[in-house]
Order: sequence, then C-alpha cells, then structure tokens
Amino acid sequence: MKQNKIILPSIFLLLFVAYMAVLAAIPNGYNDMREHAAFAREMLSGSRPTAGNFMFYWLVNIFSFFTGNIRFTEISLCLLLAGATTYRLHWSQKKIVSVIDVKKNEQLNYWLSIGLALSLLFVFAIPVPSYSLDEFMYIGNYVPNVWHNSTVLFVFPFALLLFEQSYRQLTQYDAQRNNWILLLTFLNVFIKPSYFFVFVSVYPLLLLIKYRFKKEFWQGILPIVIGLVFLGLEFWSIYLTKDPFSNEKSSVIFQPFYTSPLFPDLWPMPYAFVFSLFFPLLYAVLNFNKVRKSQLFWFSTLSFIVSVFIYLFIAETGPRATHGNFYWQIVICTWICFFVSLMALLKDFKQQGTTFKNNLLLSTYFIQVLIGVVYFVRLCVTGNYY
Repeated sequence: MKQNKIILPSIFLLLFVAYMAVLAAIPNGYNDMREHAAFAREMLSGSRPTAGNFMFYWLVNIFSFFTGNIRFTEISLCLLLAGATTYRLHWSQKKIVSVIDVKKNEQLNYWLSIGLALSLLFVFAIPVPSYSLDEFMYIGNYVPNVWHNSTVLFVFPFALLLFEQSYRQLTQYDAQRNNWILLLTFLNVFIKPSYFFVFVSVYPLLLLIKYRFKKEFWQGILPIVIGLVFLGLEFWSIYLTKDPFSNEKSSVIFQPFYTSPLFPDLWPMPYAFVFSLFFPLLYAVLNFNKVRKSQLFWFSTLSFIVSVFIYLFIAETGPRATHGNFYWQIVICTWICFFVSLMALLKDFKQQGTTFKNNLLLSTYFIQVLIGVVYFVRLCVTGNYY
C-alpha cells in the first residue's frame, strides 16, 4: 500500500526519537539500554566473551560500524529497537486491516488499522494494587509493553512470528513451514530465549493433541528438538562458565514462589492478574461460549499461564540472581493476549455492530491504552520505569 511508504518510515523515526528519549531519561545504574550497549562494546573489545544471547549485541556493533564508540553504539541500539517495534506495528496493522471493514472505505480502514496498531504499543496494565502500595506502575504487574529492556523489545517481533507460524501449523499443516519455525527458533534463542521457554512447553502439547503421533507431529517436533540443542549451547555458555567480571558462576534452579525485584511480594499477584489483563479477561468472560471453542484463544491463554509458572518456579543464583530474567516471557505472552482479544473484538464489531457489550469492551481497552500513554510520559519525564 502506498501509504506505508510514508507512514512506516515516519513511525520508525518517531520510535527512534522515543527510544533515545527513554535512554536519556533513565539514570545510570537502572538503565538496561545503556548497559546493553556497554555489553556490545565489551564483546567487541574482547573483555566480555561472545556467549549466550549474543545476536543483539553484535548487531549493535555492526550498525555502529564496529567503532566501539559509546554514542554510536547507543544510537545503533535505538535504531534496532525502532526497527523491531516498527515491524511489530506493521505486523499488527496487517492483521487488523484484514478484519475491519468500515463502510468499505479503504482509506478509513487503513488509518483506523494504523491507529489501533499504534495503540497496541502503549496498552498497559492497570496498576492495582501496585500504585497504591508503592506508586509502581510496572513493578508488580503483568505488563504487555515495556520501553526500557532492549533485548525483549528486539526479540518481540520474532516471538510474534514464531507464535503465528506455529499456530498456522496447528490449523493448516505445511511441512515447509517447519523451516521457518526452525529459523525463528534460532533467532528467539540467540536474541533472548524468554518466549522460547513458553513455546517449547505449549506447542508440542498442542501438536500432540491435534495430530496425535502422526507424521505431522514428528515433523513438527523436529525444530523444537534442534531449538533445545541451541538452548543447551546457550545454557553452557552462560551458566557453566564463570562471569568475567565477578569470577562467579550463575545457575538455574527450581525454586517455587521465589520473589524477585519484579514481584517483591507475591500476595498482590492475583489482584495484579485481574487488573493487568482486565480487557482480555472481560472479553473472555462476556464471550466465553465463543472463546472456549477457539484454538487461538487456548494457545494464547496456555502460553500466558505457562509464562507465569516459569516465573513462579524457576530462578537464577549467583551474579544473575537479581536480574529478573524469568519475567520477560510474561510481557510477550500478555501482549499476545491483548492482541488476540482485540482482534476478536474487531470481528465482533464487524458482525454485530456497536452493541453495548462491544462498546464496553472497546472502552475498557482504551482505558488501558491511556494508562500506557501516561506511563510512557511519566517514564520520559521522571526517568522512573518502576
């Protein structure tokens, strides 16, 4: 579409400015983006080994022309994040425009789909009870968007593509699609394996339910087996070698109901669940007879449940113990729940029109979008992403 030739580059530039503003706003010591740019420079100089989820850091070096310059690596990082987020918006917009049909007006449908896709970049948790307890909007919630963690932002579109391609295998199997799933598995593992933890837990189960032990199951499971080999290599490089700066080893342990900095108290978690996912939950409750028959609903719901269980039962020890690395899959899976629910609601509007139920659900969605806009402004003004 001709509009994309103008709109997408403009959005890319705006997102680049937004990420540069976030990077500048967050103080040192709390700034994941600045820290990740430093990781890239350390890998370039050889003071940090090229190990683990190395791909993003080397892309930062490539797009900063291997200068090792602080400013260039930070600009490179923000350009990569703007590119990844622009693609996420483009991916969302294509899906949205395929289901809306306002008076068969192509121009109106396009701009409406762009606006809704943009809204998905801001939709956020209702911070109850976290804000009343500690004035936190992010900490203590299941947020569908973050603005401060480079690697989760960069892996986001690749996680969505992996979710999409695997869902397609469950609805209309194609042996050639396994090649794309394998490539996306590679990218997910070596950029940030957070979503892969969920994928490897949910997708094989759904494959088994759908195809039993037919050839489709065994072919479909092969990319997962190879992905586990990738994950094993990454695990070895991170946890079976000493940290070059602390000279200590980290490890992964089974530790039920471990409290991390992201959920320092566990008792608010059920309340946070309700208010963080208020729109998807309300949609599911008001349309339960329909969603319970939807394979897409169960895929996204099971993914979210598994993402929370990973957080609750798996932890790290050693220098990485306070990093909260087993939280990030929640962000991606929460976003998917919002996206799936919004797409379902748009289809309802197309089929049913502006009923009270549909208007109520859309209003609820935009309340959470407005909270996300407030969160972003607050982050840029105060530098506080908590």
